[in-house]
Amino acid sequence: MDEPHEPNPESVAKPRPRWRLAKSAARIVIVLGIVGLATRLTGCVESLAYFPSREAFDTPPGTEDVWFESADGTRLHAWFMPAAGADPAAPGPAILHVHGNAGNIASHESFSRFFTREGFGILLFDYRRYGRSDDTGPLRRRALLADTEAALATLKARSDVDASRVGIYGVSLGGVFALHAAADDPEVRAVATVSAFSTWAGMAHDLVPVLGPVILRGGLEPADAAARLGDRHYLILHGLEDEIVNPRHAELLADAARDAGVQTTLWTDPRGDHNSMVQTNAEARRQLVAFFTKHLGLPSAPPEIQPGTDTEPEPD
Repeated sequence: MDEPHEPNPESVAKPRPRWRLAKSAARIVIVLGIVGLATRLTGCVESLAYFPSREAFDTPPGTEDVWFESADGTRLHAWFMPAAGADPAAPGPAILHVHGNAGNIASHESFSRFFTREGFGILLFDYRRYGRSDDTGPLRRRALLADTEAALATLKARSDVDASRVGIYGVSLGGVFALHAAADDPEVRAVATVSAFSTWAGMAHDLVPVLGPVILRGGLEPADAAARLGDRHYLILHGLEDEIVNPRHAELLADAARDAGVQTTLWTDPRGDHNSMVQTNAEARRQLVAFFTKHLGLPSAPPEIQPGTDTEPEPD
């Protein structure tokens, strides 16, 4: 029978000293910090945040294909949807539609086509890399703002548009560029945003808590632009069941604008979600039409709901 033997002390795994564990943890933190700083500085995370589609689509009947260039020469495509029954010889009010993140103008047309029945011309454009626009240039927020500013200049230069009666309408991500383009151009008469966020860091935190704001750098904050609208009127629409942009962002945008003295109306839909509120809630469309009718000078406007009042969705 074998005699029991004592284990070799050198063969027994010894617990790592606490200082070594702390050192390993510190290395991990440093590596993560370097990665976060690198992605923040290079902007590579931001470029991955956009979802352009280049899927082919047809131009609807009665819609004009428009081509123009951004500041860096990137060729962009847009649709001009004239007001129903408009006289091309009589310049009228128009709205620049700055669309949201995914898809292209074909998937965003329903967010603004209804305006044409109420007397407004609409210019709906695609950012670079979206739709028929050039598939070149950086997907960065300043480049997309330049695209928005070029679209605004194109709309104002049209002979069938009264440049003194132009508004901007930004949906979701488009709210960022709509607000900044309007803040930088005092000729824009009124601004409306739907399902927009207030800050990039706030949105990043909602999607990726803690780490999101570290890797997504700030700049071109929507709330800052809202505060620069001066004496222009600002309408904010948001669904309280928005699953992508937390409804708190609507309150933050409203607070930033009101604190700066901007005349601001906040309207919420208790059952509105992120992508279909405008299409499914007739009252949301009425709010938008009433707002732009009042501030772009059309002769009659449907009644507006008082600021901050919630309404139940109605069937179309």
